[in-house]
Amino acid sequence: MRGETRQPGTLVTTFKGFDPKSIRKNRKLIQQKYDEWLKAGKLKKGDTWSGNAIQPINSGSGNTNHIFGADSSTAATQTQANLDGRGCIMRLLTFYRSLPGGEKTSIDKMMTETAVRETYRIKGEAVLTVDDYTSGRTFDDAVCYSFYPIDLHDAHGVKPEKLKPGTFPTIPRGALIPKGAKNMMVAGRCLSSDRLANSAARVQASCMAMGQAAGVTATLAVTRNTTPSDVPLSEIHTALANHNAVVIGELKDV
Repeated sequence: MRGETRQPGTLVTTFKGFDPKSIRKNRKLIQQKYDEWLKAGKLKKGDTWSGNAIQPINSGSGNTNHIFGADSSTAATQTQANLDGRGCIMRLLTFYRSLPGGEKTSIDKMMTETAVRETYRIKGEAVLTVDDYTSGRTFDDAVCYSFYPIDLHDAHGVKPEKLKPGTFPTIPRGALIPKGAKNMMVAGRCLSSDRLANSAARVQASCMAMGQAAGVTATLAVTRNTTPSDVPLSEIHTALANHNAVVIGELKDV
């Protein structure tokens, strides 16, 4: 499954060298100049998520830009995403060096690749929906948890939809098994899910949990000479617990 529109990517980057006093004093001027550069094409929509010129200056994470069209499906599309991401950073660097208090701006840290939030999802034996996710549904074949809010990035920025306290979404084994496949499992961002559920389950900790669950299930299937879907869930949960994973049921009293 692949949507016509994908979430934008991000080239995580932090900057340094600003004069804090000058930046604070000239906030309105900086935003005005940013808007002028954007209109003139010297900056592009997405160079900051919401068009806030100060956002990358104050960000400790560097997760502040949107690279539209970012796609890691092939080497060529990932290369283009990287080029687009670096173009964004160079535009911002040039802009910040033109500001009062930003003359000494430099790149502090920059990731080696543009991170891509969305490409393909499998059609699985089960589909994780946004209602399943936000309600904290415990699937009969749940193998791990997720935790992140609904987090769909688009041309307008991002407004995470937080989960209600005490809500712990689960990932079903069927969402890791391609429909009609007997001896194959997948894990991570490509799990069988609708787009909104995927926007939350795609994050690293959830992908790691899916990967561990898939690895354990595959190992037990080989050991039992059976298919992943036929491995008893109790054995999967026991093996995960033995390897210090958070096992289904452990969070019910939190």
